Amino acid sequence: MTRIKKIIPNVFTLLNLFCGCISIIFLQSKNYEGSAFATFFSIIFDLLDGFVSRLIKNENQFGKELDSLADMVSFGIVPSIIVFLLLKTMKKKIPFIEWFSFFISIFSACRLAKFNMNPYNNYRGLTTPINTLFFSSLSIVTNSSTVPLFIKNFIMSPIIIFFLILFSCYFLVSKIPMISFNFQGLSWKKNKIRYFFLLISTFLLLTLHVVALPCIIIFYITISTYFHRLKNS
Repeated sequence: MTRIKKIIPNVFTLLNLFCGCISIIFLQSKNYEGSAFATFFSIIFDLLDGFVSRLIKNENQFGKELDSLADMVSFGIVPSIIVFLLLKTMKKKIPFIEWFSFFISIFSACRLAKFNMNPYNNYRGLTTPINTLFFSSLSIVTNSSTVPLFIKNFIMSPIIIFFLILFSCYFLVSKIPMISFNFQGLSWKKNKIRYFFLLISTFLLLTLHVVALPCIIIFYITISTYFHRLKNS
């Protein structure tokens, strides 16, 4: 029974990897919705992996390394392929710009290596799952029939995507602490930043619908950076 308990977190990690591989297969046929669906399950299995490990007190070096290898596929390679395809299919292209998309994979690998060295810094910088969710949501927005054309044209500018790559790489290895969603009770005073974020996010979801998700992630990074600078000053 003890042996089975030790295997369970690794099973979730491997399911995360499996979904990451499926996401890549969907991207080969430019099925962005299928890829996003697979990425969503990768994130779920990644969360379950860590949760179960802590629950049964089975955090070990093998599990940590396996988790990083799985994350590198699901949350390192997948966003790079998404951005590569978006840049490749643009009407107005800058020569060779699509190859810059693989900087996301490089900086994701650096982040995962840093986390393995010091897992207590997990909330410093942008996590690879949230980064992947951002680019995955962008791909859905640009291919949705319900999104206004001017929004699609704005996102599908090579300059905009290029700057998003740069910001992504910066925040992946940044030391800026991101907002943690570990609520300290239910009081407003101790959780006002979290409540404020949830309130704005709900408003964005109700008004912007599918466009809301990338906006929420940008807002998450912005508010985290603002409160970090406020605290330092």
